Amino acid sequence: MSKVAEGVYRVPARHANTYLVEADNGLVLVDTGMPGSENRILKAVADLGREPSDVKLILLTHRHWDNIGSAAALKKATSGMLVSHGFEKPYVAGTLVVITPRAWSLYGRIARRALAIASSTKKLLRLVKYHPVLVDGASDDESILKDVGLDGSIVWTPGHTKGSISLFVNKSRVAIIGDLLRTKRGKLREPLFMENISQERSSVQRILDLHPVILCPSRGKPLPPSKIRIKERIAKPVKMETKKDAEDIDLESLAKDLSAEAS
Repeated sequence: MSKVAEGVYRVPARHANTYLVEADNGLVLVDTGMPGSENRILKAVADLGREPSDVKLILLTHRHWDNIGSAAALKKATSGMLVSHGFEKPYVAGTLVVITPRAWSLYGRIARRALAIASSTKKLLRLVKYHPVLVDGASDDESILKDVGLDGSIVWTPGHTKGSISLFVNKSRVAIIGDLLRTKRGKLREPLFMENISQERSSVQRILDLHPVILCPSRGKPLPPSKIRIKERIAKPVKMETKKDAEDIDLESLAKDLSAEAS
């Protein structure tokens, strides 16, 4: 665990970052990492001198398994309120199948091909042992942050997924942005996968309009906005298909490769 700013802490989980934010009435946890990340996150809570029950709010930035993987375990351990955008709720609950977004970079296309080995995301989720869980509230409810005593805002930042959200903390001017951007070689770049590139760019500007001091992505180290480097022109996405069996996927190796590429 490392301190990002006053009251904001980065907790690297399995292959993705999670963040703990101190509020007047407890802690806010942003994202939960891949399945099996719960013990690492709970240890970070203890290192802050807190109990699991102090986690009052669990905020999911979007529906991908490396961000929601330990949501069920942490909801059970903390009794915290689980919140996502309304568009993401059925995916977190397992009632809709997650489709990997289109890839807009060469490495993204390679990674998407590897993920496409799984014939369906239901098989993929079984392989990574994801446990679906019901979301308690929607991120557009303005009372959510007020109830936990956090001066900030939950910002709808679609692009990576339709229901992606970010958390902006007013006091520290920190924006926790999920996969809106990713750190690569000391710069903040566009994500490997995007559902809608025009929404992605609008969402980045929406965050910049809040004048953040630091941006905290799921992938890689937090960096200031001056480190943003988004390509002016991005090639059209390429559809890729494969008939290889889902059981042949080495998800652990793939996730490690993606994590290393992002750092």
